[in-house]
Amino acid sequence: GALEQMVVAEYVTREFDRHVDDLRAGLGRKLDVLVEALSREFGTSAELFRPEGGIFLWLKLPDHIDVRSFAASALAQGVAFNPGPEWACDPEAARSYMRLCFALPSEDTIREGVAELARITHEATGIPARSANRVRA
Repeated sequence: GALEQMVVAEYVTREFDRHVDDLRAGLGRKLDVLVEALSREFGTSAELFRPEGGIFLWLKLPDHIDVRSFAASALAQGVAFNPGPEWACDPEAARSYMRLCFALPSEDTIREGVAELARITHEATGIPARSANRVRA
């Protein structure tokens, strides 16, 4: 409606730049948390591609792993990720990639989710052999 459009127009006129700055800062913190958690849980078992913008980080597992083989199992256990082949022009070349969104979850949820993702990935593939400086059995 017209009234809502006028309210939004007034807000955007006064607060847009501050709002965008707040969003950028919050997303930056979440990205830092995600990178730290992935480094802790996956160590050198995975390669991280830190984005320069946006809300997704790409994670690459060793080439022999096909993330599609455990994506449904992860989702059934409450951990969602985008299998790389679903987002690539050459799906087979992206078979070992995951696309992880960090925009919506809280920092604590990111930490917990990454720990669960590492557990699920290990159960399905044997990778990572170590998480948080502990050998996985």
